[in-house]
Amino acid sequence: MGDWTTIDMSFFYDNLADVCLRCSDSLQVLMFVLIFAGLLMNVYKGMMSGDIGAIWRHILVSGIIVAIMPYYGEWMLAAQSTLGDTLLRDLGVDPISMLMNFGNSFGEAPFDTGSAPDIILGIFDPLTWFEYFAQVIGAWIMLLLSFIMYICFWIGFQIQIIAIYLGNAAAPIFLGMLVFEQTRDTGVKYHIGMISICFWPLGWGLGMLFAQAVMDSAPDLIDQIVSPIGAIGLVGTVLAVASPILIVLIVIIWVIVTLFIAPKIVSKAIVTGSQIGMGFISAGMNAAVGGAQAAAGAAMMVAGAAATATGAGAAVGVGMMGAGAGSIGAGAGTAMKDP
Repeated sequence: MGDWTTIDMSFFYDNLADVCLRCSDSLQVLMFVLIFAGLLMNVYKGMMSGDIGAIWRHILVSGIIVAIMPYYGEWMLAAQSTLGDTLLRDLGVDPISMLMNFGNSFGEAPFDTGSAPDIILGIFDPLTWFEYFAQVIGAWIMLLLSFIMYICFWIGFQIQIIAIYLGNAAAPIFLGMLVFEQTRDTGVKYHIGMISICFWPLGWGLGMLFAQAVMDSAPDLIDQIVSPIGAIGLVGTVLAVASPILIVLIVIIWVIVTLFIAPKIVSKAIVTGSQIGMGFISAGMNAAVGGAQAAAGAAMMVAGAAATATGAGAAVGVGMMGAGAGSIGAGAGTAMKDP
């Protein structure tokens, strides 16, 4: 199986570029009609008012538009590469590369799983074995998540490129709108929107940078938070077992938010000037609601399993596991909501 980053999609994009070019050439006729109609209107207004300044301005704007049109698509694709892939690699926040590193690191057992617990003097400690398997399962879940998210981000990059191609195909209409004062704002917003699409990878990169920070600091942070109550017998054991699960849940929720929400946050920032940081914080707060429910469900599931392992309350443990699964589903649904 080959590397996803080396997949050659040129056969598809060559055909797509050909179709979009034919569409753009057809719509250029409408663009020239709009330019000519605008010229007639300005000539009429100049004859009625005696002011020919508007005519010269129209000719200047029309000349710039006609000069830009042949290179519009090429420039947008170059902007996508420069503002997206190249910029992220220079900054070291390329989301696909970061996910590959996540997968490799988890493949090398990032949690301190060590070796399987020994059976000392014939004594089988179920809690110790449960903690061991929870850590191993958490590592493999994160490895699987990295692979799935890697594919999703790769698809996201392809969607971005397709959106730029299709946007280039319709660009002549909105270039023609620039010659009319009544439609100029619409045309400007369209072209700024095209530029904002080129910045999608920046949003993904910033989100993945935060995810990496969580992965690097979460174990120590959780240890600092739970250490005051970690010495309380069963509670300490439950918290120790739940820590890797909580880390995985936090990263899963944030990566989902990054994948689906980051492009909208960046596009809104480019078009309206809104703050990217506040957009991520807002999305994170919405995801936190789902994360809290998921964490509560995970804690209940671990507590129920621990109680079952010690022989106290098997039926209660099964019920809590079901409640935990329902809370995790509710948390994932809340995290997918629009911020």
